[in-house]
Amino acid sequence: MLQLGIVVGTLLLVAACVMAVEMRRVQNAAFDEVGTVASELVELTEIQNAFETEHPEKIIAPMAKMAQQVSGVDYVTVADMNGIRLAHPNPQMIGKHVSSNHELVQDGQSFRGIEDGTLGMTLRVKQPIWDHGTVVGTVSVGILQSKTRMQLAEMVGAFAPWILLAGALGTVGAGLASRKVRKIYGVDPDQIHGMLQAREAVLYAVGDGVIGVDEHGTLTLANQEAIRLLGLPGDYEGQMIEEVLEPSLVQFLRNTSNDRDLTENVLSGERVLIATRREAAVSGQHFGTTLTLKDRTELENTLRELRGQRGLTDTLRAQAHEFTNRLHLISGLLSIGEVDEAEEHIQRFVGPHQSDGVQLLDDPTLGALLSAKLAVAHEAGVELRVHEGSHTGRDWVSDEDTVTVISNLLSNAIEAAGDGGTVLIQVNADGRGLRAVVEDTGPGISEAAQTKVLELGFSSKRGPQDPVHERGIGLTLVDRIVHRRAGVLHFEDSHLGGARVIAAWPLRPQPSGWPLRDETK
Repeated sequence: MLQLGIVVGTLLLVAACVMAVEMRRVQNAAFDEVGTVASELVELTEIQNAFETEHPEKIIAPMAKMAQQVSGVDYVTVADMNGIRLAHPNPQMIGKHVSSNHELVQDGQSFRGIEDGTLGMTLRVKQPIWDHGTVVGTVSVGILQSKTRMQLAEMVGAFAPWILLAGALGTVGAGLASRKVRKIYGVDPDQIHGMLQAREAVLYAVGDGVIGVDEHGTLTLANQEAIRLLGLPGDYEGQMIEEVLEPSLVQFLRNTSNDRDLTENVLSGERVLIATRREAAVSGQHFGTTLTLKDRTELENTLRELRGQRGLTDTLRAQAHEFTNRLHLISGLLSIGEVDEAEEHIQRFVGPHQSDGVQLLDDPTLGALLSAKLAVAHEAGVELRVHEGSHTGRDWVSDEDTVTVISNLLSNAIEAAGDGGTVLIQVNADGRGLRAVVEDTGPGISEAAQTKVLELGFSSKRGPQDPVHERGIGLTLVDRIVHRRAGVLHFEDSHLGGARVIAAWPLRPQPSGWPLRDETK
């Protein structure tokens, strides 16, 4: 019914517009016709001279009647300056006063309009008759308005069948279009608006980020969470994904795998995202791809802290068990009178007091991070040392970037060093900025691999069972943070035999003396 109403309404509107245009055109044609007749009459010398005779109507009336018959107008009236008719279609009206106002014309001006006269409503033109620069009379020529309406009716009758044919074709076309829409969407066209509003509400109510891409790779939709996670511009809609998305996301979306659902960990800026790609299809027809995004950054931070705490707990439990065994040994030695042997064991167990170096750092957050990493390293059989040259200013406070960078660098170094290895870290931070150096006894990073290790997903430790991007995120994230902070990330060989990684950035732009001095060599 909606389609039929639209078609009928459109036809009526078009018909009304056509009638209005045609009415104006017919009226203008009528005015032009009577205006031409009036202009020709006032230029006739015979009519101008007739006003000087005693009975001008005897000359003017026949000429006016002839002009009316030849031109086809409905009347021609001529009057003198007193408004007395000298010519009229009805001879009985000659000699009587005109029925309309001729004062404007007697003043030398022309008139064009619709007035009521003795014959009815007419479209008329009035012009003055000049003789040697003086107005001596007036001419009024007109066509009945009923005649113009009759012409309009004839024209409407001519194009009415075409309008009806267009209406029939429009109705059939609307019905076919409605059936097509119902076949595609399962609802009538007038229900699509409500359906789209409901889907839009659901899309924006979802806590995850959602984007839609058509089969050509054009970004078609994105909810607020996706715009926030991906940093999309305001005019994202209609742009190619290569223009607005990270290369890793583009590669993920362009994946030609036959799997309908793919899930990977990806980076967007400095956010770790869980991306799920699904094919969008209706009735077996492919329409594009949808991508669901979950922010894993906060989850990663929480899991990192949990792993550190769990490692610290496991280490303390193992140390408590070991300490109990040592106490049992010493107790046994003392019970059999081996005091010297017990004392020797005590000295061996305690050993000379060595500091782990954490107390060199005044920042509590950084100190807690290193303490947790010490426990993780101990559990992995790695010796983690804090360089004696480490120092943080009393007014300096670590932020999320600092924790993320140092945590990732230490995790990579501990894993590279392996059981029996050593990791050395130096942290210097003050009002100028931060400089962190991490060294290990691992295999190191070759010059050829220094660029690849910063690529998303690259890892020398990925096994055949590991999902893509489960590893290879840490250094990529570190590189992006350092770049945003206008800092440097540098790789070189360590005197320990493995890799030496330097990450540094200024608190604010420094004219000189940056980076901080190197005290690890």
